[in-house]
Amino acid sequence: KLSCLSRKQEWSYLRGGLTTLDRDYGLINNIHHDIGTHVIHHLFPQIPHYHLVEATEAAKPVLGKYYREPDKSGPLPLHLLGILAKSIKEDHFVSDEGDVVYYEADPNLYGQIKVTSE
Repeated sequence: KLSCLSRKQEWSYLRGGLTTLDRDYGLINNIHHDIGTHVIHHLFPQIPHYHLVEATEAAKPVLGKYYREPDKSGPLPLHLLGILAKSIKEDHFVSDEGDVVYYEADPNLYGQIKVTSE
């Protein structure tokens, strides 16, 4: 799963930054200071927003397989609705156990409601 978090000795600043994803928000990218450049922003937060696209392009060859190219958007980022729906359906909580943990789905959230008799 890509929605991985790390803690304790498994976590590092670099690993945390590389778990983020860039997103293409179509026209909204330019309106909101290239908000889709999450990876480079999390690795180098001191870079001003107006250099994030340039820095991302420069970092891609260095990051190699660790950089995941975002899906391209049309003028409106309608492709993100499916990603949002999947996250709402599957990413409910993070377990309190383990060094490398993932978002997990709560099987009772959308499943059958258990009725108990008193």
